Formats: sequence, structure tokens, C-alpha cells
Amino acid sequence: MPGKINFKNIPENSPKILEITSFAGIDLSSAPADIDKKRSPDAPNMMPDSKGNPIKRTGFSLFKKCEGRINGAFVFGKHLVIHAGKNLFIDEKKVWEGMADSISTGQIVGSRLYIFDGFEALVCDGTDVWPLCDDAYIPTVLISKNADEFEKETVLEGNGTDKSFVLEEVPERIVSVMSGNDEKEVVVSENKIIFETAPEEGEKITVRAVYAREPGGTKKEEFNLISSRWKESFLCSTGTEKNFSLSKKDLSAGKVRAWIMNENGEMEEKTEGTDFSVDRENGKIVFNEAISKAPITGEDNLVIEAEKDFDGYENRINKCMRSVTFDTGGASTRIFLCGNPDEPGRDFWCAAGDPTYWPDIYYSELCGEGSEILGYSIIENAIGAYISNPRDGRSIIIRTSVIDDEGNVSFPIEKHLQGEAAVCPNGFAFIDKEQLFLTNRGVYAITTEDISGEKYTQNRSYFINKVLCGEKLDEAFCIKWKQFFVIAVGGKLWLLDTSQRSYQRGEPLSNFQYECYLWTGINARVLWEKDGGLFFGDEEGNICWFIEDRETAVSYEDHCGGESRPIEAYWTVPDFAGETFWKNKNIRTVALELAPYAQNKVRLEYKTGGKWNVLKEWTDKISYFAWSSVNWANFKWNGNVMPRTVTLKTKIRKFDKAGFRIVCDEIDRAFGLYGFSLEYTESGRFKK
Repeated sequence: MPGKINFKNIPENSPKILEITSFAGIDLSSAPADIDKKRSPDAPNMMPDSKGNPIKRTGFSLFKKCEGRINGAFVFGKHLVIHAGKNLFIDEKKVWEGMADSISTGQIVGSRLYIFDGFEALVCDGTDVWPLCDDAYIPTVLISKNADEFEKETVLEGNGTDKSFVLEEVPERIVSVMSGNDEKEVVVSENKIIFETAPEEGEKITVRAVYAREPGGTKKEEFNLISSRWKESFLCSTGTEKNFSLSKKDLSAGKVRAWIMNENGEMEEKTEGTDFSVDRENGKIVFNEAISKAPITGEDNLVIEAEKDFDGYENRINKCMRSVTFDTGGASTRIFLCGNPDEPGRDFWCAAGDPTYWPDIYYSELCGEGSEILGYSIIENAIGAYISNPRDGRSIIIRTSVIDDEGNVSFPIEKHLQGEAAVCPNGFAFIDKEQLFLTNRGVYAITTEDISGEKYTQNRSYFINKVLCGEKLDEAFCIKWKQFFVIAVGGKLWLLDTSQRSYQRGEPLSNFQYECYLWTGINARVLWEKDGGLFFGDEEGNICWFIEDRETAVSYEDHCGGESRPIEAYWTVPDFAGETFWKNKNIRTVALELAPYAQNKVRLEYKTGGKWNVLKEWTDKISYFAWSSVNWANFKWNGNVMPRTVTLKTKIRKFDKAGFRIVCDEIDRAFGLYGFSLEYTESGRFKK
């Protein structure tokens, strides 16, 4: 019968194993002793593979060099539109000069791209570009208006006694008073005509008089903020109308246009100076000949188009720099604009499906002095506006769309969300059913609470907040790329992986945190995604893209401006202190499981007493053969593409804690970590 094992007799220094085969992201916020062993306290230029294992990022390559810093990039169908410096390029061809040298935004509605830079709004069709004002819709603000005056005949009949006759209306002036072919002398007093002698009994007298008429009219459309022109239409029913007044005076020098309906019901254009004259100061138009009666009963038969300088109208739109698309039901048929420095608390929106029409009543005042609208996000069927320096913590204003009985659409405020305020205009992205935005306390998400359905905000970037929040976040630029929320700031890219959620720790009022990664040496000013690839533009006018091919050796170098630069990537294991922190540790064996690459090279380093030391490098043993990555100077035939396990016998003795990192910092070398393990013993008290 086998004897029982007496655990008390096991030597104190029996071998023990530390093994890490499951990895997450970095943790820059926790105390060193609190970092989970699957995370790293320092791991630049690493990213997760499909299973969450850390792998070295690929390098970026120069796509194009522009004059001036990159201020905006817009993927428009098959075209790439670039705003560099003060110029605009379509597929590398300069098409516009004179833009603002600042970050711009763009929105696609229909078949056109609309660009807003805070100086002059532009329209792009993929081939050409022009000012939005030049393409502006011209609204018809009033219909069924009356002429200033009309001529009317009244037939009177004498009775041989009466000298005075009463007209139905007070005339502006008498044209003629005729009895047969004879003109009668009369005196006019208001609406009375007084003859010198009483007309004979049965005598027919025809009075032709001109009568004034109120302009009247029915409101149809609003004036357009980005157009100095508008139209008004008139119904001429007597065939005697010649004089017409517009609703605005002090017309500008722009040409006045007019169209008159002919007998076939078609509108024929008339010419200023030939067919009519214009009194610009009083807004009056006088035709040389009376307008014929409308050939179609009840339909306006005169349209007049005029121009006036509405002070500040165009700049309300032109000076806006931030935009989003939204409409009823969450559609993307209207553009909402904000960021006008003259009106920081006001935003504007265009007509449905027509960004050339910005009715002058389509605006909202969302915040007061000392605050501004930083930007927007779409939250289900609502639009959220983010307010800087909010009063009472009301940092997000939620608006929905409402359609009244007449079909008019409005966007009333539904609610306010209290919480952290957004910090930068380009810090918003919708990913994985959450709206993420950047604040001075990190990345927050707008979520819907399961029970009540009330919306509220939660932090999602606990693991990097300690370092991230020290950056100038008001200058950051954020986008969605694949499953990542990417933040460009301070020469770095921070990546939040929305496919990896941690439910272990984080902000106390947050349900979970995203795993995070950090890329260095990337001076991105703006970011964008094209065909699944990540692109960026910098202050020097360089447009770069991150190489997708992981099998090619040159994928693992940063190349910009004629210079190739190695990518310094490594994974640091959290400080190892064994099972009992105050005992001496002695490491016998270190083992790594590495991802297979054709050009693979890693260096294992350890740290005791604050100093890093090299343990070993591996190259050929962890690489395999691939034609795409052949380096003839180091050519080896090895077709094994399985993950590589390497071990190292070592003697790291009498320490209380030690650090380890696996480094890949040479040009054209790849790296991926699947596992890390130590064999060690503990014995005796640690004495420094």
C-alpha cells in the first residue's frame, strides 16, 4: 500500500511555475502590485490579434506628400479628397485654393460632399469644387402677392339730378371720365366723383381709375442663410398691373430677374432695363407694359427674383467648422452645423435632402455665454450635442425630431445628460452600440441602462486614464477603425479595443472597461479609414497608411519622407514577486511561446535593482521561410509555420522582485507573444 504524502516534508525551495497564456491590453493606471499578469505596464506598438494575444503593429508608409499640414481627408466614393494647408485636392489634383488652414469636417448628402472649414463652405462632386453659396437654393418666400395698384373701369348712369357719385373704393388717381367720346371735368373727394353739372338721365359715364392694393401674399418658404437671392410670385388678374413691391427694400446691385406666364402657360424671362425698371432703394419694380391676365385661373403668372445683402447671413454657415448628418428616424439627409466662433452656442440645420438650403429659422440656441457646442453624435433616433463648460453638469443635450400636422419638422430638446463634458471637437465615434467621446477624464460612453432605459455615461478607458489624461486632449483627433476607438494626440495613437471588455475592475460606476493599447512615434494630426485601412495626415503634409500585409518584411518599418525607421515594440510582464514577496527568488528557466513570422526576432530582457539586462536573442529558430520576406543575407530553409516555443536556462538569483520584457526593435522584424513562463524557487528572507 503506497504511503501518504507528507507535504510538510517537501523542501521549501521546490520548483514553482509562473505561466501566462492569456493576454489583454496595457494597464497604465493601476499600482504595479495590482496589475493583472495578463496585462502589461509598458507595451508600446503592440496590438491584439484575433484571439487577443499581443502582436507588433505593422509600420506606416508614405502615401502622398502635400504642401501644408493635413487638415482634413474625406473618402468620397472612389475619390479621396484632401484638405492640406489652404488647398483642396481631389485624387492628388489641386482643385481649390484659399481655404482656412485649420481642421475641417465634411458630410456626404446625396451625390455631393459638403466641406466646412470655418471660412467658406464648399461643395464637391468628385471632379470639381465650388462655394456652397454659388450653388445655393433660391427660395420663393411669398406667393399670390398683389400688384401695388391696378386699373378698373366703373360705369355710372346719370339721372339728370345728381352731380355726385360714389365709387366702391377710394382711387389712387383718376385716369379718365368719359361720356361717349367726350371727357368730363370732375372733382374727386375720397371715393366721390362730383360733376360740374348733373349728367342727363340715362347718360352712360365710364370712369377709369387706378386703385392701390395691399401686397398680401402667402408665406411659402424662408429666406436662405447662404443666399442673398430670393423670389416672390404675383397673381395679376386684371391685365392692368404694372407696379410691384417686394417684401425687402435696399436691394443690392445684383441683377433683378422676372418671368411672366404667356398664353401657353409657360414662363418667359424678361430683362431689367428693357422690359422693366427697378427702384432698388424702395424695392419696387415697374414694367413698361401691363402684365396680361393669368391664363390659368388662380395661378400666379409673375415671378420676380431679387438680391439683397443680408448682413451676416452667409457667415453664419460659412464660419461653422463642425458637422453631422441627421434627420427624422435617424436618417442622414440633413446637415447640422456648429462651431461658429461668433455664435458658439447656436447650431443650424439645412432642409431635408438639400444642403444648399439653410432656412433662416432653422437654428437653436443650446448654451449661453462661456460655453460652446463642441460637436455631435447620433444616439439611436436622436442627436446629441456636446456642451463645453456646462452649467449644472448638463453636458449633453438630446434632441429628437417631431413632425406636426402640416408636415413641418422641428428638433425639440428631449432631455439633458449630466456627466463629464466632451473636451475636443473631433473626439466622437459610434462603436459596438455605444457612442464614445473624449473627456478630460478619459473616454466615456453613452449607454442605456437595462432596467429604466434612462441614458447615462460611463468611463471606458480606466487602464490608460492616468497617462492619457495628461495629454492635451483638446487637440486630439478620434475615429472608429475596425473595432478600435483610436485617439491621436501628442505623437501617439491610443487604441481602445471594443471587442475586449474587462469586468474585473475600473471606475466604480462603470459596468466594464475596454482593453487598451498604445502606439508611439506617430505624429498624426487627422485620421481616417479607407477600405479597412488606417490612414493619417501630419503637420508636415505627409499622408501615411498602415501596411496591412503581415507577411512582408517591409511591413515592420515606419517609412516617411525617405527615411525608414524601426518600430520599437515590446511586451513588459508585470513585476514578478513570486508567491511570497519577502522571500528570495531564484529563476532557473524562462520559456516563451512566440507567434510564427517569416522575419521574426525577439530579445528577452530582465530587470533587477532597476536595471535592464539582456538574457538572450532568438532569430532563425523562431522564423519560417516565405518568398515575400526573403532576406538573402540571413537566408534559411525552414517551412515550419507553427508557433515557436523557446526556453532558456538561466541563473537569476536572490532577488525579491524582477521585471521581464520581450523586445522586437529592429527594422523589418515581427513579433507576437502567445505565452510566457518561469520556473523558480523561493527560499530564505530577502536581504538587500
